[in-house]
Amino acid sequence: MGKGLIIGYDLLKDYCRISWRYEDQEEIKDLKLTDSEDPYPVKNSICKKKGEDTWLIGGEAYQTALFGSGTIVDKVLRLVSMGGHATFEGITYDAEELLGYFLRETLAVLYKEAGMKTVNQIVFTVQHLENQVIDAVIRCARSLGIEKKRIHVISHTEAFLHFVLSEKRELWTNMTVLFDLSQEGLNYYSMEVMRGIKPNIAKAERAFLEEGFSPDILDSKAGQRMADNIMANCVERVLANKTVSSAYLSGLGMNTSMQWGNGFLKILCQRRRVFYIDNLFARGAVLSGNTFEDENAALPYSLMCEGRIDVDITVDVIQGVQKRTMILATAGSNWFETKAAFDFIPDDESSLKLTVRKLGETRKTLLEVPFDGFEFPGNKLKRIGAVLAFTSGNSFDITLKDKGFGEFFPASGVTIRRSFVIE
Repeated sequence: MGKGLIIGYDLLKDYCRISWRYEDQEEIKDLKLTDSEDPYPVKNSICKKKGEDTWLIGGEAYQTALFGSGTIVDKVLRLVSMGGHATFEGITYDAEELLGYFLRETLAVLYKEAGMKTVNQIVFTVQHLENQVIDAVIRCARSLGIEKKRIHVISHTEAFLHFVLSEKRELWTNMTVLFDLSQEGLNYYSMEVMRGIKPNIAKAERAFLEEGFSPDILDSKAGQRMADNIMANCVERVLANKTVSSAYLSGLGMNTSMQWGNGFLKILCQRRRVFYIDNLFARGAVLSGNTFEDENAALPYSLMCEGRIDVDITVDVIQGVQKRTMILATAGSNWFETKAAFDFIPDDESSLKLTVRKLGETRKTLLEVPFDGFEFPGNKLKRIGAVLAFTSGNSFDITLKDKGFGEFFPASGVTIRRSFVIE
């Protein structure tokens, strides 16, 4: 038995998949709620038993609701995204509370299967990085006794990156692609390592394919033929003129693609290795947890994908008599974890000047935040506090606040805020 757990949660709007491993073992396991239930997926549903403070998940939740012994709410994460709520026996619960109950119950199953409750790292991966969902997931995990430094949220794109880079190098010598099918439709992911520049960059992107379909159509022979034709057209279109080493299939219905998808598989398998992987994103989340757990396990690449910033932001300062460059943001960092705070004393300056350089480029851009509104009693007689925080992968805010200068020049309370979008 390992020393602690590294857990990956793939959270979609209507269901989730969960994988985990012991911190000192390499084998990744997929969670199933009971011996009789499929390990994937687990519906994001929570049921409250009538007259009791008992919350149920999985098949037990639906059976209890079916027999009228409880009330069930589906698609809890979708409810969180909408800022919604649900009412049980006259009591209203907000979506975040329900998500907390769902995570508590799924973790209880995992703890029982693993034989321990020590969480070294828990990584949630979501298709869309929404502030409301990110904050709710982190708060829920913390409410369950997990330290904040052990909780992480990454995009599906990043989980895909970690999964592919854990495979044999021959599978990602050239581009690697993924077709993932969910209730929302068909998503296409591509990944490649950009060599010949420093640092080396592993880049992944996601695209929603408008011509996709719902997995529900696979329930009929006619729907299966339609799905095969749609997939064949998608594969031909998106892979045209691309050199692809390997392709992956994941998601609802893709595990039976050999029964309904002979046409598109024939195209996809031409000069490529093709795999179906259960729990690909959850497993990728576990693999990303390795890098959070052990600095020596960090990938030898800067990651460029949804959820990561692709710029370095610096400011030139003088400390003592020496001029130096202070790093405020580093390319490859998670945008929602990137924040810098510092105080400075302006000297004959009318603005704060930030230098922005995109990953893999030498060109630099200068951004300025004017000191308009601040009153300066004299050079070096004003202290300003600055806070830089990203609001998305390509935008950030910088806030300047007058902090005064000792007893003779008290703080005025004036605050300046500027927002920037990185093109």
